[in-house]
Amino acid sequence: MNGTGARVVWLLVAVLVSTVAGLVTFVLRARLGARAAEAALWAGSAFGGSMVVALGALVFVAG
Repeated sequence: MNGTGARVVWLLVAVLVSTVAGLVTFVLRARLGARAAEAALWAGSAFGGSMVVALGALVFVAG
């Protein structure tokens, strides 16, 4: 697999991990009694934070 193909795969993995983090955060916050809007804000924060970390790592590793 060439360099560009590997970067695309890692980008898709980063998006998947961020989406899972957001969904898990939403479900856990909703089950703990948070309102839907509050749980959605927490999920968005988890998604954004994990996406920044994953993409930063991707840039660092893939150069």
